[in-house]
Amino acid sequence: METKSLLIETILIQNGRVRNIKYHNQRCNSSRKALFGSKNKIDLRKAIDTSKAASDNVKCRITYGEEITNVEYESYTIRPIHSLAYVEVGGFDYSHKYADRKQLKRFFDKRGDKDDILMTKNGLLTDTYYSNVALLKNGKWYTPKYPLLEGTRRAKLILDKRILPTEIYIDQINEYEAIAIFNAMIPFKRIVIPIYK
Repeated sequence: METKSLLIETILIQNGRVRNIKYHNQRCNSSRKALFGSKNKIDLRKAIDTSKAASDNVKCRITYGEEITNVEYESYTIRPIHSLAYVEVGGFDYSHKYADRKQLKRFFDKRGDKDDILMTKNGLLTDTYYSNVALLKNGKWYTPKYPLLEGTRRAKLILDKRILPTEIYIDQINEYEAIAIFNAMIPFKRIVIPIYK
């Protein structure tokens, strides 16, 4: 992945309100500093026009590099996910939210008849194609300690102590009861898939 690649932030606008913007700003500016050496900070909120968010749930997609290059809006409906295929990604790195998702798409295309993929890196669970995950055990939710991408909703859930980062190996998955799939657009526990022993 080239360091000069464009990046994206996907932000939920719900009933005219911009959600979780603090965490989107943090990730945006952290990525800009790491990849471009940018010292000035961008406030993504200033680029968002909520009057263009015509429905209840709108996906605002901001593309940026050193500066913002594009802002798009579209109505969003959560896609149902009932099944996952395990895909090992080896040394693949996606520590910044790049606009170029070609390699991720190659992994996604290995899902066969499943709805989505659950990726592993050297045997450790990471995330799905578009989302972070948390696994339920004995009433507590645990999220993979080393996701490919540290999501904004994940960051807030960890801060709120609703999910606990831990190393989860693929061969430990049957120790858990269910898996929740979430991201900036999908609320935590909206999509929960039972893990059958």
